[in-house]
Amino acid sequence: MTRRFPQTIVLTVWLAAWAPLALAATAKTASTKAVSTKTSAKSSSSKSTKSATKAKSDSVLVRIGKETITTGQFQRRLDELPEHVRPQFITPDGRQRLLDRMVEEKVWLMAATKKGIDKRPDVIRQIDQQRRDVLIRTYINEVMANNAPPGDSEALGYYEAHKAEFATPATVSISHIETKSESQAKKVRGWVKSQDWNKLAAKYSTDSLTKDHGGALGPVTREGIFGQLGKQPALAESAFALGEGKIGGPYKTDQGWHVIRVDSVKPAGYRPFDQVRGGIIRQMSSKQSQDYYLAKYGEAKTMLGVEADSAAIKKFLSLKRSARDMFNDAQAAGGPNERIDAYRKVLEAYPQSDVSPQAQFMIGFIQSEELKDYDAAEQSFRAVLEHYPHSELAASAKWMVEHMRSETAPGFMNLASDSTKAGHALPTTSKP
Repeated sequence: MTRRFPQTIVLTVWLAAWAPLALAATAKTASTKAVSTKTSAKSSSSKSTKSATKAKSDSVLVRIGKETITTGQFQRRLDELPEHVRPQFITPDGRQRLLDRMVEEKVWLMAATKKGIDKRPDVIRQIDQQRRDVLIRTYINEVMANNAPPGDSEALGYYEAHKAEFATPATVSISHIETKSESQAKKVRGWVKSQDWNKLAAKYSTDSLTKDHGGALGPVTREGIFGQLGKQPALAESAFALGEGKIGGPYKTDQGWHVIRVDSVKPAGYRPFDQVRGGIIRQMSSKQSQDYYLAKYGEAKTMLGVEADSAAIKKFLSLKRSARDMFNDAQAAGGPNERIDAYRKVLEAYPQSDVSPQAQFMIGFIQSEELKDYDAAEQSFRAVLEHYPHSELAASAKWMVEHMRSETAPGFMNLASDSTKAGHALPTTSKP
C-alpha cells in the first residue's frame, strides 16, 4: 500500500529552447596587421584588392524582407569566429553552412523583434546587463594592461628580503643493514671493515625492501622521518654526529638493530634564486595587480564623486526579509535537512506570521515522509497543535500524529494556502 497525497507544492520548471547557434562566438577578438608597401606596384595592387573587397561587401547574398545579408557581413562573421573553428568554414560547404546559420539567426531575430520581444522589460534588463558587463570588462582590461609585471631585479629584491622563506634544512643520506639482534649487528659492524657493504646488506639485512639496494634509506632531516623506518630522530641525530663516509652502530630502533653508513651530508642552505624566480614573480604579480586595481578603483571613485550615505546603508542592511520570502526560499531549498533548517529559520524570525503554521507543519511532514523519523515528526506536529490550534493544518497535524506510522494518509491537505481560521473538516483518508 502507498500513501496518496495531492500535489501541494507546485515546482515551476523554466525550459529555454534555443536554435542550435553553438557556432556563435562568445568571445570576440580582432587583430589588425599593418602591411608596408615598398614599391608603387604593390601599392597599386593593394588598392585594387581593397576596391574589389569593398565591391564584394556590397553584394547581397540573401534577402529577408527588407533586411539583407551581404558578403561583407559574412566575412566579418567569419573573422569573428575563434581561430581553431574558422578553418571549418573556409571550404564551399563550410561557407554554405555558416551562411545558413546566419539566415537562421536573422529569421529568428526579425521574428522576435516583430513580436515585440525586444520591448519586454525582462529582455531589456538582460540586454542592459550584457552591455554593462562588456563595457566594464573591456575598460578594466585596458586599465590593467598598464600594470607592468615585476622584473627580475624586483624579484631578486624580494628573494633577498625574504630569504628565510626559501631555506632548506640540512639532510643526511644513510644506508643501513638491519638485524634482529644486537649480537648479529655487532658481527656485521666488524665485517664491514674488511668486506663489501652491498654484499653484506644483501646477505644479512632483514629489511627486504632495501637489502638488494645496499640498504639505501635516502636523505633525511634532523626530524628523522624515514620512508622505510618511520620517525627515528635519534637515528638521524646519530648519523649527523658521525659525519660523511663514517660507519656507526649498532643502534636500536623499534624496527630492530642497525649498522649505518653515512653516504653524504648536505648542510642547510637556501633554494637558488633561479629555482624560485617564477613563483616569486607570480606571487608579486598577484599582489601588485590587486594593489594596482584598488588604486585605480579609488581614483575612479574620486573622479566621479562617489558619496555613500552610511545611515541609509545601515538602515537598508538591517531590513528583515518577509516571512513569505523566507518560506518560499525554504520550499526551494535542496535536500530535506536543508529545507527543515530553512523552515525553522522562518519560525525563529516570524513565530506568528501567516506562513508559520505551514512552516511548522512542513518540518513534521518532511521528517515523516522523507526522513521516516516519526518521533521527531510527532514532536513537530504536536508543535502545530500547541502553537497554532486554530490553523487549518491543526486537523491534518492531529491526523498525522495518529496515523503517520500506518500505510494511509490524508486525502486532502491544504498546504498551499493555510489560514489560522478554524471550521474546516478533518481530512479524509485514502486507501489503496
